[in-house]
Amino acid sequence: MLDRLREKNPLPAGAMPVAAGLVVAGVANFGFLPIAYRSLSPDDYAALGVLWSLMFAVGNGVMQPVEQEVARAVSERRARGVGPGPVIKMAGTIGAIFALVLAALALLTRQWVLDPLFDGQTGLELAFLLGLFTFCVGHLTRGTLSSHGRFGAYGIFFSIDGLFRLVAAAALALAAVAMVGAYGLALALSPLVAAGIALIRQRGLLEAGPEAKWSELSRALGWLLAGTVSIALIQQGGTVAVQVLATDDEEAAAGVFLNGLVLARIPLFMFQAVLASLLPKLSHLAGAGHLDEFTTALRRLVAVILGFGAVAVVLAATIGPAVASKVFAGETGLTGRDLGLLAASVIMIIAAICLDQALIALSGHSRMAIGWMLALVVFVVVIALGDDLFLRVELGMLAASVVAFVWMWAWLAERLRHHAKGREIDLAEAAAELQM
Repeated sequence: MLDRLREKNPLPAGAMPVAAGLVVAGVANFGFLPIAYRSLSPDDYAALGVLWSLMFAVGNGVMQPVEQEVARAVSERRARGVGPGPVIKMAGTIGAIFALVLAALALLTRQWVLDPLFDGQTGLELAFLLGLFTFCVGHLTRGTLSSHGRFGAYGIFFSIDGLFRLVAAAALALAAVAMVGAYGLALALSPLVAAGIALIRQRGLLEAGPEAKWSELSRALGWLLAGTVSIALIQQGGTVAVQVLATDDEEAAAGVFLNGLVLARIPLFMFQAVLASLLPKLSHLAGAGHLDEFTTALRRLVAVILGFGAVAVVLAATIGPAVASKVFAGETGLTGRDLGLLAASVIMIIAAICLDQALIALSGHSRMAIGWMLALVVFVVVIALGDDLFLRVELGMLAASVVAFVWMWAWLAERLRHHAKGREIDLAEAAAELQM
């Protein structure tokens, strides 16, 4: 009975301990934002919302490829019985370079970018710069842990990441601190604290081995970077777009939009548990030539996501506004239409990400990246139309997610036909994704 249940389970191995950590982090996030909402002025909260969105868009968008490449390269070395220490250290160097370049660009363009986005809040600007480096540490830690199959510690990372923000916000509120920069600092420091605690008692992560070559990490890093940055901008760019498009009378709109997006993004937040171990599972099946199992597992997972998504959209549209008013203590200005559209776009993004991981497993990195870049263009074009502030952004996110889903589905079908015909398959790339 248990064996049959395991076979039918659409979730990859390792998803459950990560899911437990994400549940804690999700609850903690629902504490952090409402506390900040109650403690700050509407304009300051809107600026904090922009930091939240921009930090996750840029931090995750740029650093997640480092995490993915660490997981791939370390897994490859471990499969060959080779110590992964040098490749992890090289990844740390690459991540630090990325952070330094981004920080330099942010400082050079501060007058035109950071100041308008953060309403001249120096504390938030400093938090953003610091966060570039702490997110690097966090993603490097996550990639190292997942490649070693340490999913328990991986889950701990997410738990501490959320709990630190919650505790910090609660302490600030109890001390009647209304400086928005202090809340921004809590957001920036949380990955660093989480990494330190998650790595406690973790032995054997940096085993010595032969010197790493740049090619071990750079084969697909460019495509991964282009794809993940585009995804992150679609996911998080709505709040930033609202801030940019808002009139003087709508200065608090970005904070309101963020509240709705956070509620709608609950399924996406939980999906990270699946994503952490989805790529290795699919890569293993592709590398072994088990394309029937590959297709069955993927179809089952997408069906679960879309089925759950249909329910989520209905709930968001019907009871979402009432939930939002409870969580954020009062009328939020969010309608059922707003929350329904946001929920629909989030679900389609989840499904598209699921398919893009399958494309990566079949060495379709470039196709994945091009699809998300096309979707980002659609997002920008749609939000440039119309005059309803929230609706144009919501429709932009939905249109982008649908385009990405259709693109990934079409190219995945092509890649599967390509493999099924017995043409040359880059098994080395697939095997490199394999993890314990």
